[in-house]
Amino acid sequence: MKKLVILSVFLLLGAGIASAGTIKVGEELPEINIKEKGVMVPEYEIVKDRMVFKEDGRISYREWDSKELSGRIRTIYHLAARDGIDEINEPYIDALIAAKLPEALPDSPYKTITILNMDDALWGTSGIAGMRLEKSQKEFPYACYVADEDGQAIKTWGLKKKESAVIVLDHENRVIFFKEGKLNREEIQTAVALIKSELETD
Repeated sequence: MKKLVILSVFLLLGAGIASAGTIKVGEELPEINIKEKGVMVPEYEIVKDRMVFKEDGRISYREWDSKELSGRIRTIYHLAARDGIDEINEPYIDALIAAKLPEALPDSPYKTITILNMDDALWGTSGIAGMRLEKSQKEFPYACYVADEDGQAIKTWGLKKKESAVIVLDHENRVIFFKEGKLNREEIQTAVALIKSELETD
């Protein structure tokens, strides 16, 4: 009941949030497959029930499919590889960290997936953007970081260039929250509440 009430409130407040692309609240997220470069795979160890990047560890890449983490609650945080874009929705990421969601282990029921659209980088800056993403992966080895060199996500999902987008998925890969651009305080609270509600009823 609680879950339905929260979702109803969101739909009333944010009926116009979804863009004209292929992402629709209440529908399954269209599948994408990213081959270049793909998802980062950090070398980690488990310390006190938490994934920690190994000292002198390395990061490799492999092909990634958007349904890879189906069965879990997820935030997909899509970013253009442009300076300052990550600051647009930094308050939302801070809210996720403050919520202490269960994502510290490989099989945790919640995961944050950051997709960086390398195809949207300014000429000569993609390497710098990639290094920043790897730095984030080392700091948060339990999170999922994907480098999308060909812009597969933005093409398939109809997202805007030079922008930030937040997509929240339930365990069946259905979109329960979607917003392009900056989330306001109310939207941040709604998205986090939806995640918590899904985790309680999962």
